[in-house]
Amino acid sequence: MASVAASVTRFGLSSTRARCRAARCRRFGRGRISRAARGYAAADEASTADEALSSETPRAWGWDDHGLGALRRHYAREGWVVVRRLVTPDEVDALHAATDALQAEASAFTRSRRERGVYFEVQSASGRKGDPAVAPGVLRKITSPSKRSRAFASLTMNANVRAVCAQLCGVSDGTAEEGSAARSPGSSRSSSSSSMRSMRCVVDQVNLKQPLGAGTGFPWHQDVSFLKPDARAACEAHGGCNAVVAMDRSHEGNGGFVVLGGTHRLGEKFSQTRDAYDGAAGFSGDVFDVSRRFCPRLAPGDAIFFHPALAHGSGTNHSPERRRIATLWFVGAGE
Repeated sequence: MASVAASVTRFGLSSTRARCRAARCRRFGRGRISRAARGYAAADEASTADEALSSETPRAWGWDDHGLGALRRHYAREGWVVVRRLVTPDEVDALHAATDALQAEASAFTRSRRERGVYFEVQSASGRKGDPAVAPGVLRKITSPSKRSRAFASLTMNANVRAVCAQLCGVSDGTAEEGSAARSPGSSRSSSSSSMRSMRCVVDQVNLKQPLGAGTGFPWHQDVSFLKPDARAACEAHGGCNAVVAMDRSHEGNGGFVVLGGTHRLGEKFSQTRDAYDGAAGFSGDVFDVSRRFCPRLAPGDAIFFHPALAHGSGTNHSPERRRIATLWFVGAGE
């Protein structure tokens, strides 16, 4: 398969490294997103009516030129792409077991706390982090499970996940031949090569939605506002991409993950959203355009990849089902 760099040239799109140089690696500004971090193409290059666009793919590698171009144009315009069956059933089972073990450890927690590198956020009635749990051991989020779980550590290094980040979403892996390490990830579910390690996973979490109304929603927000300074600089200079991997079925009825298409091209709404993120779960205001709201129906093992500046959120889980997702934030690296 031709390298991603060659495919970039073929489709008339600039590489992450070239964009960075051309833009002189401008920093993110509050209220704006630098061109280097917006995606492979500017808005007018990615939204012409006669272009073929694909919003999802059934595999994580091996696209032909037409398929790769259509997926990348959709990602540039909308800021998201769905990949089906990204993670195997066995890997999903391992994530379930690891999550169950961490939840068992937190069975008596009534307040959010950190234990041996893992942060346990309890589910409060309001959804606010500082409030007490609705009941002992009921969790809203587990942050950095990879520090204690082999299954989650493997997910952060999963070659298929990283292939999508590099080939579809423009995250530089730090090699001269961008994306070369991700050409045929199906041959190995994880990689120990230095080029694959150069793309960093800076955040890993499990978001849990307890059933029957206990699991409250997440208000609209942009993850780029929560990046630490070094990760933010890497994201701008070398690209960034976030992934949500479904561990259970995820859909509108159980508080499924929702994206607002195209909002990654409209600038960062730092003051309107970051300070309000830990407030009322229903907060949205008039900050974002919701006309391209989309809630994908995901099966366990499916994933949605999205731009760090794309606005997203979720609703309350009113169903009788559990709804767990693993979230990963990646930033690229230079040579």
